[in-house]
Amino acid sequence: MTRRMVVMRSKGLIGSFRGMFGKRDLAQLLVLVIITTIVMSLFALAFEKGPTQDIPVDIVNMDATAPGPSVSTTMIGLLGSGSTVRIENMWDHATADALQRSMDDLGSGKVRAVIFFGPNFTMAMAAWAAQNGSGVPAELTLYLDSSNPVASAAVQADVQRAAQMVAMSIFHASLPVRVVPTTMYGEGTDMRDFMAPAIAGLLIFILTLMPVMMVNGNGERIGTAGRAVASKTLISLATGLALGITVLGVTWAFGIRMEGNLWAAITVLTLLAFASASLGQVLAVLLRGRGAINLVIFPFLLCPAILLGGMVIPVSAIPSYLLPVSYAYPLTYAIEGTRTVLLGGFGWGGCWLEIMALASYGMICTIAAWVLERRKGTGV
Repeated sequence: MTRRMVVMRSKGLIGSFRGMFGKRDLAQLLVLVIITTIVMSLFALAFEKGPTQDIPVDIVNMDATAPGPSVSTTMIGLLGSGSTVRIENMWDHATADALQRSMDDLGSGKVRAVIFFGPNFTMAMAAWAAQNGSGVPAELTLYLDSSNPVASAAVQADVQRAAQMVAMSIFHASLPVRVVPTTMYGEGTDMRDFMAPAIAGLLIFILTLMPVMMVNGNGERIGTAGRAVASKTLISLATGLALGITVLGVTWAFGIRMEGNLWAAITVLTLLAFASASLGQVLAVLLRGRGAINLVIFPFLLCPAILLGGMVIPVSAIPSYLLPVSYAYPLTYAIEGTRTVLLGGFGWGGCWLEIMALASYGMICTIAAWVLERRKGTGV
């Protein structure tokens, strides 16, 4: 085959390629590549720490001073130098009052566990080692919030690892410590229970955001002024109420954990629908007449909401520089609120902040859509 024939065939293939893929197709391909790059980058950044790192804990140390190295102090040093737990409060030579304050932190959700070293912890380990393991091992108590089963298991494993490392280095024994886990909240919670509020929130977020955004983005007038604002608000609230009752009914039917005030959880999900629909109205005003752009915008809305909204890992485990993006989505507040109620057993007091955030989010977006609509209608 001559060089001229090779060139002609190459030009023919290029021409065929151009005939199959026009400029619009290439532009769409470029957009897909960009979306994929951004979403995968967000995934890598969001899971930089993961659900088993930087878990907040309190430590209460009542271990009395004993001759030689303090086992409790050495263990605390090991725990603090690792990446699994983050020590929020540490009371050394503590009293019963310090334990109560830590339990209050656990009850309010500020920490996921309280690590408690009782009096004479070091001396109990020394006595056990001196008797060649014939006595009773020293006890270390873990008070746990097990509503996040992955986090509670990680804390237990890290404490057990630290106890064994210290025991081997000081007493040259492998098991002189008995770690006693005591579940204060979320007993019996498994991954299905943990994921159920997130799936419910995601479903309502999609079902209320997408119709408003897609339909109105294809040219239908929103008419956000006056009665239409109230009408759309009532429709979104009624939709959220119906969907909230439905998802919790299905959840109950399948035996998924539901411990708290169900009306509080339904309120959170109802306000999620209101906030999501209001966000859809804002986007619909901005995109009216350019409905095809929805196919580009929607993945940018959905994927970060899934990755950064607390579905798989709690928001507390997301890097701080991504938190502004997390809290830009109503889904984040809804997942946090419903998990607090259904898994933690809380009522209105446990989710009032999320309720206020969702109500404010919906009102701000509704007002923004109304202002944008008026400006477009008057040509401003």
